Amino acid sequence: MLGVCYYPEHWPEERWALDARLMREAGLDVVRIGEFAWSKMEPQEGQYDWGWLDRAIETLAAAGLRIILGTPTATPPAWLTERYPEALRVGADGRRWGHGGRRHTCPTNPSYRELGARIVSAMSERYGGHAAVIAWQIDNELSNHSTGRCVCDSCRAAFQAWCCERYGTLETLNAAWGSVFWSQSYNAWTQIPLPSDPVGGGHNPSLQLAYRRFASDVHVDLVRSQVAILRTNAPDHILTTNVAVMDDEIDWHTVAEEVDIISWDNYPHGFATPSEVAFRHQLQRGFKRQPFWVMEQQAGPINWTAYNPPTPPGQVRLWTYQALLHDASALLYFRWRACRFGQEQYHSGLLNHAARPARGYTEAQQAAAELDQLGPLERPAARVALLCSFDDAWTHQIDPHHRDFDYWNLLRGLYASLWECGIACDIVRRRAPLDGYQLVVAPAPVLIDEREAQSWRDYVRAGGTLLLTCRSFVKDQDNLWTDQLLPAGLTDLIGAEAVEWFALPPDVPTAVSGAANQSMEIPLWAETLRSNTAEVLLHYTRDYYAGQAALTRQKRGSGQALYLGAYPTAELLAWLWTQLLPEEVHDLPSGVELLPLQTGWALLNHTAAALQVTLPGRWRDRFSGETFTLSAPLEPFNLRLLEAVDREG
Repeated sequence: MLGVCYYPEHWPEERWALDARLMREAGLDVVRIGEFAWSKMEPQEGQYDWGWLDRAIETLAAAGLRIILGTPTATPPAWLTERYPEALRVGADGRRWGHGGRRHTCPTNPSYRELGARIVSAMSERYGGHAAVIAWQIDNELSNHSTGRCVCDSCRAAFQAWCCERYGTLETLNAAWGSVFWSQSYNAWTQIPLPSDPVGGGHNPSLQLAYRRFASDVHVDLVRSQVAILRTNAPDHILTTNVAVMDDEIDWHTVAEEVDIISWDNYPHGFATPSEVAFRHQLQRGFKRQPFWVMEQQAGPINWTAYNPPTPPGQVRLWTYQALLHDASALLYFRWRACRFGQEQYHSGLLNHAARPARGYTEAQQAAAELDQLGPLERPAARVALLCSFDDAWTHQIDPHHRDFDYWNLLRGLYASLWECGIACDIVRRRAPLDGYQLVVAPAPVLIDEREAQSWRDYVRAGGTLLLTCRSFVKDQDNLWTDQLLPAGLTDLIGAEAVEWFALPPDVPTAVSGAANQSMEIPLWAETLRSNTAEVLLHYTRDYYAGQAALTRQKRGSGQALYLGAYPTAELLAWLWTQLLPEEVHDLPSGVELLPLQTGWALLNHTAAALQVTLPGRWRDRFSGETFTLSAPLEPFNLRLLEAVDREG
C-alpha cells in the first residue's frame, strides 16, 4: 500500500481534485490528512467547522483514494493555550513554554486532556463510519522535539501519585531507591522531587529511572485514552501512531500494545548509514513483531538535517523497496507538495512548490507500477535476534560511567555488523519468546530479570546460542547495584564471572587476542572475566590484566552461552560471526544490502558506484528477466530481486 501525506488546508480548495487525480496517476491509493488541523476543525472552543474536511475527504474518495485520519492533538490551537495557560508544558530548565511550534502542551494537564478527548470524540463521531476512512493515526510523533518529560506542577503531582501506586508505601519506596544515601528518605509523598529540580551532586539514579518510566506511562495513557474513544466510534478502523526518528523518551514497545499497527517516520538523511535505516525499520517491526507502516517517507531533500544533501536519481525508489523488504506493509511519502509557509519551507515533496512533479513523484510512480506486477515481497523468518529494552537504555543514559558509552550506538553497531555480512536480524523486546532463533544477542542488559534469566537457560539448553555483552545484569529493576557476582544470576549459565571493569579513556584502549586471530584494539569498556567452567575464546593482551579472559563460551544442553567482556567493535564482531554463523556470512561490497527472500535474494546498492556482487549459483532478476551466474551487477542506487534458477554451494 503506497500513499502520501496531504494537507488540503494548505492549498486552495479548487486545487484538491487535481491533486487527487495526480495521486492516483502516480499509483498511490491512501492519503493521511488532518493531524495538524485542530485550529481549522475547532476555530473556537466548542465551535466546530467540518465542512472543509467533509469536502476534502469526498474529493479524495471520489478519486478512489482511501483515508488515514490523524487526531490533531499534537498542535493545540492558540485559543486553548490562551484560555488555559497552565496547559503549556514546562521544560527541564523550569521555564513554561509559549504557544507556537508543536507539542507545546503538558500530557497530564486536565484541560488539555479534556479538550483533546473532546476533539477526538467529535472527529470520530463524524467520520468513524465513513466508507473511505480506513485508519486513524493517534496524535503525531509523541515526545518529538524532546517533549516527553514535562516538569510542571501537574506532572509533579502526577509523578508522586504514580510512585504511590507503584510502591504502595514510603517504606517500600525508600528501600527500593536506597534513599538512606545522602539522607534522602521521604516520609510524605509530596516530598518526592522531580529530577529537574536543581540539586548538588545530582539526583538519585533510582528516582531518575522512575521518572522516565512515569513520563513514558503518561504518554501510553494518552494513547490509550484516544484508543478507547476510537474503538467506540470507529470500531472497524485500523488504529496506529507514528514514531519519530531517534525518539526514545517513550517505551514504544508498550505504546505498540495499545494500537493495531505501529508506524514510523523514515528520513534516511537523518541517519549516518543505510544500515542505520535498516536498523530503524527492524526496530519498528520488533515493537509488535509484525509488519509496520512507514507513515512518512522522505521523498527528496529535507529541511532539518545539518547539511541536507541531494537525493540522487533512484534513491527514493530504493528507499521505498528497502522499507517494504524490511516488512513495511504500507508506505506514505512525505509530503505531497512542498509547503510555501511555516517551519518546513525547505522540505521537498512529490510536487515542488510550483506544483510540478519532482523526481520523487516519478520514482514513486515507478515503484507503484512495479509493485503491481511483482506481488508480495515475502521474507523468511530471521534466525538471529537482537534484544532491546528502553529501561536498559534509560539506565545507561542516567549513569553511563563513560562519556561515550551509548546504548543505542551499541545496538546499532551490533546490527550494522550483521547487516554488512548479509545476516538477517530481528530486533525484539527483552522477554520476547526466542523460539526459532539460532542466535540471540543481548546487548548490555543492565537490569536484572530473574524470569528472563530462566528463559535464557531454557533457550540455551534447547540448542540456542546466547551472546551476552559487557554490562549485563548489574542492577535491579529500581536501578540499585546487585550484591551478587556479575552478571547477577547468570554465572552458572556462562560458566564465568566478571571480576573487574574499566571505562577506558579515549587514548588508552585495551586489546584482545585469541588462538587464531591477531590482536584487536578495544575502546570504551572492558571487563575481565574469571572462567569457572567456560572455554576462553579471547583474552586481553595489555596491562596488568594481560592473559585474563575477555570472551568465554559455556556449552549447556545442546546450546551455548557466550559472555563478551570487551566492547564489541566492528573488527571483533566480523570475526565472531564467522565463528557463530559461518554459513550465514557473505562477502559484500561496502554499501550493499543483502536481504533473503522466500525464493532468493534482494540486493540493494546504496552507493553512487556500480558494483558486482558474487552469489554462488544462477539467478534471474524479477525486474528485467535477466539471468546471472555467480556475479550480479548493481547500478548506483538500484536493486535486484533475484530468484534462484539453480544453486551451487
